[in-house]
Amino acid sequence: MKYFFIGFMGSGKSYIAKIFSKKYNLNHIDLDNYIEIKEKKTILEIFNQYGENYFRTLEKKYLEMIMSKKKDLAISTGGGTPMHHNLMDLMNNVGETIYLQCNHNTLFKRLKNQRDNRPLIKNLSDTELIQFIQHNLEIREQKYLQSKRQIKNDLEDNILEIL
Repeated sequence: MKYFFIGFMGSGKSYIAKIFSKKYNLNHIDLDNYIEIKEKKTILEIFNQYGENYFRTLEKKYLEMIMSKKKDLAISTGGGTPMHHNLMDLMNNVGETIYLQCNHNTLFKRLKNQRDNRPLIKNLSDTELIQFIQHNLEIREQKYLQSKRQIKNDLEDNILEIL
């Protein structure tokens, strides 16, 4: 089985997928890390050199490559992955999608000191970051809620008991 962890940036996808993979003896693949290894560039470099559309094409290519692997996997996706190229439908057809749901206040607290590594929020002020999160979460939530499971992840302590 393939388990896809989806949600907004800062929702804990990579962290939770790693723990989940250890708990259930699965291999873990972080889609962004996988892209960086295959492309020999950071996500930030890809965004800066080629733009978001190019990155989204790479994201689709490598997610499909991961999906074709025969083994069971826990896969942490990027926050925008479900929004492009019908990837949400594809993930739902291939395995179990798990939406790590967080409110905008939680996301702001987690992201405000992580901007340098995140191309979409790198140059935003605190006010702009809050607006970005609220606006994009509202847009993305419709797609995220198409996941097979939704787990609230505002308090890290409780989520590990649910998985």
